[in-house]
Amino acid sequence: MAQLHLKIVTPEKLIYDEEVSQVNVSTEGGIIGILPHHANLMAKLEPGELVIKKNGKEESMAIGDGFLQISDNVLTVMTDLATYATEIDERVVEDAKKRAEQALAQTLSDEEYAETMASLEKSLAQLRVKRRHKVR
Repeated sequence: MAQLHLKIVTPEKLIYDEEVSQVNVSTEGGIIGILPHHANLMAKLEPGELVIKKNGKEESMAIGDGFLQISDNVLTVMTDLATYATEIDERVVEDAKKRAEQALAQTLSDEEYAETMASLEKSLAQLRVKRRHKVR
């Protein structure tokens, strides 16, 4: 069976570097599915879910902003957040969400507003992923 090489990189470290059968990921244009030998592509990521399919199993991660690049059957995901659903602490993320919402109620500079919105979007993405996979 054909495989795709997936690399997930954050500013801190290489999170994932393995062969997979499929990846579904949130982009600016919606969720896209990437199979082996996909056409070369670059896309902007949106905070959301990344699903890795490998050996008939699925793993889910919450991802933040960033970019993806597909070239020569290698998918590289460069993001500021990549956390497995099982590693998300719902209470901590809920607190971060509340802090961001409270900050948005304040008068903020354009830069502070953008940073706060980015933080809120990442918190919401983590909560959606965690809650979707809570039953498993």
